[in-house]
Amino acid sequence: MNKSSHRGRGRAAVLALLLAAAAAAPTATAHAAGATVHVSPGTADPDYATVVDVRGSGFQSVQGGHGGVYVLFGWVSDPAGGWQPSQGGAAGSTYKYVQDSESKNNNGFQRYLAFPGSDTGDSANGVVAADGTWATQLVIPGARFPAVDRAGNTTQVDCTQVRCGVITIGAHGVVSPDNETFTPIDFAAPGQAAPEPEPSSERSETTSVKPPAKPVVKAENTETTAGEDVEVTGTGFRPGENVAVTLHSEPVSLPQARAGEDGKFSYTATIPRDTEAGEHRLVFAGEQSTVEISVELSVRASPVQAPSTSQAAPEPRAQETGEKGNALLIAVLVGGAILLVVAAVAIVVRSRRGTRENEGN
Repeated sequence: MNKSSHRGRGRAAVLALLLAAAAAAPTATAHAAGATVHVSPGTADPDYATVVDVRGSGFQSVQGGHGGVYVLFGWVSDPAGGWQPSQGGAAGSTYKYVQDSESKNNNGFQRYLAFPGSDTGDSANGVVAADGTWATQLVIPGARFPAVDRAGNTTQVDCTQVRCGVITIGAHGVVSPDNETFTPIDFAAPGQAAPEPEPSSERSETTSVKPPAKPVVKAENTETTAGEDVEVTGTGFRPGENVAVTLHSEPVSLPQARAGEDGKFSYTATIPRDTEAGEHRLVFAGEQSTVEISVELSVRASPVQAPSTSQAAPEPRAQETGEKGNALLIAVLVGGAILLVVAAVAIVVRSRRGTRENEGN
């Protein structure tokens, strides 16, 4: 056998090994256009949970590869770049997100899209198709959420003050530069324009900002009497949250109200009977939303507290007693005078009788 035939066989063997290795190894599909994410709707409610449809295209899909793509909602330090794990970024530092369990049936705040044939596919909410596309739904809890860093420290993120959105990163510890994206989301209540958030910064992001007082409470009547009931309705609170009720000026806690699934409540406030007359207010504070809003009341004193006719009666009775005493005194004086006159007459008569008897002798 000549050398050329040996060389041909050797090259064929090498080529066969290369083809076998290529078939056994996971295959990656990179897309030159780059990964993009589309979120619908692009605006979320700042106070209530919003379910959004999220679709991705141009992502890297690795057949049989471990892991896949995490779809999260949160904040990044710089949307232009630098926050990504592939660039040294870390959770709790350069990006923060709403934590959820990694199980398939979690609360929907976090989604996992597995690579086709991945060993972790059973816990996935979908698959990154071979053409780099995927689709899922994500729950955005509102504009404010707590985030925990690697040290276990908790900070409050307020997306009305900083830029937040949908984050995608490599899943299960696999760093995937081609699959790292950030898609901003605006926040606005239904029927309102989305406000522009302040420039993103760590200082403003970690500052706890009290939510705006969006809920409304109305009293059926703003003038009442201590001991009576005031009917109050509330709207705009978080679904199912407890609402503390306090009567001011001197704080008096009343039974709490509870918002329904529509964020509304009907409440009967019984004004304590010993409430002093004057201007007061009922304060309603949401347990979860932490919003406080009040309604002014003008309270009259309870009739039980005012002096009654029976209490004022002693004065006429005293006058009546005095009149009776005066009449008795007059009667005694008249009687005494009569006795004196009778006694004087008796003395005169006796004196005259004695004079006559002496003259007769």
